[in-house]
Amino acid sequence: MGNIEIQYPFWSVLLCLLIGGAFAFLLYYRAQYFPTAKGWVKSGLGFIRFASISLLSLLLLSPVLKTSKQESKKPIVVVAQDVSASIREEMDSNALREYATSLMSVAEDLSEDYEVRSYAFGENIRDGLSTTFDDKSSNQSSMLRHIGDLYGDQNLGAVIFATDGIYNEGSDPLYSNAAFSAPIYTVAMGDTTPDKDLYIRQIYHNNIAYLGDKSGVQIDVSAYNCEGQRVTLQVFHIEGDGNRVVETETFTIDAHDFFRTFELSIPQESIGLQRFRVSLSSVAGEKSASNNRKDFFIDVIDARQKILMLAASPHPDIAALKASLEENKNYEVSSMLANDFAGNLDDYDFVVLHQLPSARFRVTPLLRSINEKNIPKLIVVGAQTNIAALNQFQSLVNIKPKGSTSNVVEAMVNPGFSPFTTTDILKNQISSFAPIDAPFADYQVDPGADVLLRQRIGKVETDFPLWVIGDESESRTAIICAEGLWRWRMYDYLQNDNYEIFNEILGKTVQYLTLKEDKRKFRVFQANNLLNENEDALFDAELYNQSYELINDPEVNMIIYNSKGEAFNFGFSKRNNGYYLDAGRLPVDDYRWTASTQYEGERYSASGQFSVQAIEKESFVTVANHNMLAQLSNNSNGAMIYPDQVSSLTEMIRGSGELKPILYRVFQSTNAINLKWLFYVLLGLLVIEWGLRRFLGTY
Repeated sequence: MGNIEIQYPFWSVLLCLLIGGAFAFLLYYRAQYFPTAKGWVKSGLGFIRFASISLLSLLLLSPVLKTSKQESKKPIVVVAQDVSASIREEMDSNALREYATSLMSVAEDLSEDYEVRSYAFGENIRDGLSTTFDDKSSNQSSMLRHIGDLYGDQNLGAVIFATDGIYNEGSDPLYSNAAFSAPIYTVAMGDTTPDKDLYIRQIYHNNIAYLGDKSGVQIDVSAYNCEGQRVTLQVFHIEGDGNRVVETETFTIDAHDFFRTFELSIPQESIGLQRFRVSLSSVAGEKSASNNRKDFFIDVIDARQKILMLAASPHPDIAALKASLEENKNYEVSSMLANDFAGNLDDYDFVVLHQLPSARFRVTPLLRSINEKNIPKLIVVGAQTNIAALNQFQSLVNIKPKGSTSNVVEAMVNPGFSPFTTTDILKNQISSFAPIDAPFADYQVDPGADVLLRQRIGKVETDFPLWVIGDESESRTAIICAEGLWRWRMYDYLQNDNYEIFNEILGKTVQYLTLKEDKRKFRVFQANNLLNENEDALFDAELYNQSYELINDPEVNMIIYNSKGEAFNFGFSKRNNGYYLDAGRLPVDDYRWTASTQYEGERYSASGQFSVQAIEKESFVTVANHNMLAQLSNNSNGAMIYPDQVSSLTEMIRGSGELKPILYRVFQSTNAINLKWLFYVLLGLLVIEWGLRRFLGTY
C-alpha cells in the first residue's frame, strides 16, 4: 500500500488544478483552429492540456510517495564447533568422523527453516565448520562474545556450542558476558574420566635476566591417580644439540589429586636467548608423557657496566660514592688511587675522578686517553684539584679561583633542569642536606651544559653551579663542584633511615651519563624474539645516510639459519622510509639471522637470534569439563547433549517453540519527481496533444 504526501496546504493542490484548467480554457474554449472537427475532439485536447499542466504544477510542490510492505525474517541459528586438539586426542577417530557428519547434516536440515551461521573456533574464529581438530589452544569466551557482537541485536533463536569445555585462553565461558539471550545447546565432547597423569601445569619466570644473576622460576606440578609414585623434576639448559642439568628436585606424590609449586633459582651464565626445559620423570601407567616436559626461554643480557673510580688521595667521598653505586647490581665498581692504576681504560664503561687532576697527580696521559676514547666521566672538584689543568681537561665549567680557600655551600635545585627528572622528595629535601665545600671562585658555565644544582652560600642564593651535566664531543660529563658528598649520604640516612635521595641523584646522573646513543647506520629490529609456532616472524629495518636521514633506496636481504645450519633467504620490502619483512611461520627450533645491505660502496650488516616454541596448551589439561557446559545450557534455558545425540538437535530446536520469524513492515519514501513513469506519462500527454493538433492541421 502507498499514499502521497504534500508538505503544502490543501488549497495549493486546488491552485494547481485551477492553473491547468485556466491553460486549457484559454487555449481551447473559443478556438477556431478546428472548424471541421467534432466537439468532443476539442474537449479531449482541452482535457489533455489540463492534465499535463496540472501534473507539472503538482510536481512543483515536491509530493512524496510513501509505500510500505510486510517482510519476514527467519530466526538465526549459530553452530559453533571447537576444533582444538584436545577433542581429537580424547575421542575415537571413527566416532569423531561420524559426529562431524551428523553435525553438518543437522546444520543442513535447520537451514530449511532457519538462517544457519556456522563457525569453527580454537586459536581463532573462522567461518564454516571444520573436520580437522588441530588448533593448539581454545578460547571459548571469545567465541561467545563474537556471537553476541554479531547477532545480539538480531533474531537469534539458538546457539549450538560444541566443545569439551577445556579452555586455555580467555576467561571462563560462564562469565564471558555474551550479549545475547538465546538458548545455548551444548554438545559435551571429550572424556571426563581423570586418567593417571602427571603434568606441568604452568611455569612462571621473568623473560629477561642479567648475566651472572640467578633467575627465579616457579613450576606448578599436578597429578591424578598417581599417589605413592616418586618423581624427579629436572631443569635442563638446552645448548645446541646438547643439554645440561641445572636443577634437580625429587618428591613423592602424596595425594590422589596432587598439586605442588616448586621455586627454583637458575644461574644465568651465557648471553643471549637461553632455552631451558623442565622435565618430569614418567610414572607407571601414565596415559600421556607429552605434558611431562615444557620449555621456556629467558633472554640474558650483559647490562653490567664497569666503573673505575680514581682518587688523588684517600677520602670518605670515595666510600660513599662506591657504596651507592654498588647498590645497583648492574654496576661493577673498582676504586683505587690514581698512582696505583695500571689497567686498561678499554675495560671500563665509566670513570669517576675524585679531585683529579691534582697538584700531585696531573695524570695528563690518562686524562687525554679518557677524552680520546670518549669515556663518560664524573669529576668531583675539591681542595686538591688542579683547577688550571681541570679547565683544560673539560669544557663544561670554567673555574677562576679567588684564592686557596673554600666556601661552605648548600644545594639548591634548578627548576629549569631537563635531561632527566627527579622526585619531589629529592627536590624538597636536598636543600636541607649538610653543607659541603666548594672552591671560592668565579664560575662560568658553558651555554650547552645543564645545571642540576646551584650553590647557596649561607642564605644567599647564587648562580654558581654545584652539579653540572653536559655533552663533550661524543661523550657525556658531569662535574660536582664541591667535596664532602659523604655528609649528604650520612644526612640522608639520619633523616630518612635510608640512602634513597643520595642514591637517586647519583644513580640518575650515572645512568644518564652512561646512556649510549645508537650510532649504527643500519639497524634491524624484531619485536619478539620468542615466538609461538602459530606466530609470524616479523622484522623491521632502518638505513641512515651520512646525515642520519632515513632512506630505503638499496635492497636489504636476510638469511635465517635453523639449528641444523640450513639457510633460508628473504628480501625486505620497502615501507615509507624503512623496510619490513614477514618471514611467515617457522617450525619449532632455534634460529639466528644475518641481514645485510650495501650503500655508497659500504656494506652494512646486523645479526640476531630468536626461537620458535611449540604450543602445548592442549596437552596439559585433557579432562573434559561437562559441568561447565551443563551450567552454561541451564543458565540460558538450553540443553546439553552428547556427540552421539547430535542428530536430535533438529527436532529439539524446532520443538522448542522459541524460534519464530519476525514480521516487520518496511516503509519507503520516494520523491515523486524521481518516478520515471511520471516522466513518460507527461511525455505521452504532450506528444498526443501535439500529434492531434498536427493531424487537424494546426500547431
